[in-house]
Amino acid sequence: MNHVPFPLIIPIDDERHIYKGFITIKNIEYQIQLQLGPRGYLHGQENLLELFHDYPQAKDLVETKLHQATDVMPFLNELKEIIETTAIADNNRFNYSHNRYSLIYNEVKKIGFENVEEISDDMLQITLKTVDEHDRKHLVKIDLPSNYPYASPKAEWDLPVAVSNHGTLAHILAQHRAFVIKFQLLFNCMDDLDKHMRIIEPERPKRSDTWRRIALGHHCSLEIHINAESPLDMKPKIRFFGSANRVKDLQSKWKESSWNKDLLMHQNLLDSFQLVSNSTDAYEDYTTTGDIECGICYSYKLNHTDTPDIICSNMSCSRGFHYQCLYEVSYPE
Repeated sequence: MNHVPFPLIIPIDDERHIYKGFITIKNIEYQIQLQLGPRGYLHGQENLLELFHDYPQAKDLVETKLHQATDVMPFLNELKEIIETTAIADNNRFNYSHNRYSLIYNEVKKIGFENVEEISDDMLQITLKTVDEHDRKHLVKIDLPSNYPYASPKAEWDLPVAVSNHGTLAHILAQHRAFVIKFQLLFNCMDDLDKHMRIIEPERPKRSDTWRRIALGHHCSLEIHINAESPLDMKPKIRFFGSANRVKDLQSKWKESSWNKDLLMHQNLLDSFQLVSNSTDAYEDYTTTGDIECGICYSYKLNHTDTPDIICSNMSCSRGFHYQCLYEVSYPE
């Protein structure tokens, strides 16, 4: 005699795939009624439904499998396994690896393998990618817990905004793409600065960095902070570094300059600090003047944290003013 895994489940409508009866889970019987297929449903007594109360993702998985099922016995086996390994398991661990791998594989397949950068052998880490309109590649690294999908994944990406919430792989990638599109103008501006200006810091800029330290002539530099959402709409925040008299000159040029949102970022800066005077006085060009090889003035940062504490006495550096070369002045918008 063939063994029937669920002998207390009987069909009540073969044509519509509706079944009714009792299912035994952990030696407890639960009364259920279900329908297979796209319009399927699962009804059960209250103590069965309570098992899913704290596990909405398990409930979603059951519904997905129910809508895809064409045979009641395999579905009941999966239903029993999901409940036993999550809702009422002693250690609350997801321990059926085959279904886990199948679930992740199907999610990745739905996303598209062309959007996958890397997958670890144990499928605990997946790196997805978004390629923007300028062919720049942006990655999102996702850590999948061993009991995924019943525990949420953790995602990290290099963007000016953090991950707001974690969901399915498709949801994370969609969120990532939306932000990549949102910050296209910012990325354009930062790439423009990196291409045309002498960048001191960050040494290895990331897409999440919205600032740059830019070298100017006469051992001066500026630190510019860009508004991520509207980088060209208004003058950015700038801090100047250098000897006091030169910083004062830079402040004056910056204050008098106008900001043109239709120009590239670097061109606005060039226009601000290369304004040709109508007078015959000597013109200070802060963007192209080569610096004299001064060990103090070049050491704008020591051990990646400290600034020099020795006053530079080179007249060519300080123009006769005995101020520390790394004198810092902040200038508001």
